[in-house]
Amino acid sequence: MNALSPISEAVDRRELSFKALAGLLGGAIGWIPVEIATHGHSITEQQSTASIVAGIVSVAIVAGMIGGMILAAQDNSLQLTSAAKRRFLIGFAVCLVLALPETYYSDLIFSKILSAGGWRIGHQGSELYLVAGRLIGWAFMGLMLGIGVGLASLSLPNALKGGLGGLVGGLVGGAGFDLIGRVSQSGLASRLIGFCVIGLAIGFFIGLVHQLTKSAWLVVEAGRLKGRQFRLEGSATTLGRAEENPIGLFGDPGVQPRHAIITRQGDTYSLKNLAVQAGTFVNGNRVETVQLKDGDRLKISNYELTFHLRTDRRTAQAQLRPVQMASPKSSDVSAQPELAPANSTGTDRRAAQPAIANAYLVNAGGQRFPLRADAPTRIGRALDNDIVVSDASVSRHHASIECRNGSYLLRDLGSQNGTWLGDRRVTEASLAGGDTLRLGDALFTFHA
Repeated sequence: MNALSPISEAVDRRELSFKALAGLLGGAIGWIPVEIATHGHSITEQQSTASIVAGIVSVAIVAGMIGGMILAAQDNSLQLTSAAKRRFLIGFAVCLVLALPETYYSDLIFSKILSAGGWRIGHQGSELYLVAGRLIGWAFMGLMLGIGVGLASLSLPNALKGGLGGLVGGLVGGAGFDLIGRVSQSGLASRLIGFCVIGLAIGFFIGLVHQLTKSAWLVVEAGRLKGRQFRLEGSATTLGRAEENPIGLFGDPGVQPRHAIITRQGDTYSLKNLAVQAGTFVNGNRVETVQLKDGDRLKISNYELTFHLRTDRRTAQAQLRPVQMASPKSSDVSAQPELAPANSTGTDRRAAQPAIANAYLVNAGGQRFPLRADAPTRIGRALDNDIVVSDASVSRHHASIECRNGSYLLRDLGSQNGTWLGDRRVTEASLAGGDTLRLGDALFTFHA
């Protein structure tokens, strides 16, 4: 039960529902031209060239409708926005074009399988060949349809994921096609329900594969879209009020049209603020550019979002960095071991791990940062500090905390906005457990 709960929490059920229902609706609408083209025809009769072409085109329209509807539902919303219309048209066109040769060859394979089994109505054992041909044909259609949905999003990984989801969906839908016909005793009902089931299955499994293979995503914790999830795909994802943003934070005038951008390099995600006046906050601190870590909390106007990153690879990396593992996740503050220079004997001490004291700082977001016992712990905005604070109000080398004879001494390093202990500004002061420190606008609590 516990092993499955993280997977369950990571899956966006809203996206699965929207994609499944979109696929179902696409199948229902696409059934209409198929029924017009095939009405009155039987698979046992010889068809004219015109009827064959009409059948291929009508099934391609089904694929286009299913693919277009699934892609249009990407926002998990019922709003008919211009972006949704554009995605529908792209998805419809791409899936229809791919479905034309796919339908021709799947029909050809279907006929070959029936011929190999000597299929005809009432022929004993022929039903197996009919079902096998149907499964292969619909699986092939689902595969191409899923690839089309992925290609329409201009992403090769999405094409691979979509292909896998579509393949499974096609198999599920194809397996139920003849079963539905037997229950309904009607070819018309069988085709209608069959196309709906195939569309639903393809939409569901495409969405499921996307969910299970996503690397990073945001969950809206507060704001108009509370509860929504947004997958982070591609090398860059913008957040803002404008409709063209992949992550649209609508209904809040405090959100700028293009408020922030999240970029990806390998397994690393970084957030950059684009709103000069309004600002973007991570774990309570205003940031300009910062590397995101799993669990970081973003605040954009009245919106609050949590960043999630699959932690399997990061956990293995953390085991190789004991000092950083002792420092919990934070996007704007990070603990770094001081690199000591070679001593007078020429021995390089940088390979040795610094001694960690029992004392530590806790920031406003609840992250803990251990203090060194063998040297001053430097705090500031520059990357060479032991504790790096990515806040414009903090100086590059703002303050230090030194363990001296069992007590801890806080010292300001000539910062611009000052170092505060409680409500007083200090240049040097002794610390006691529970003391509140403020470096510029960054708050910490000292524990010993």
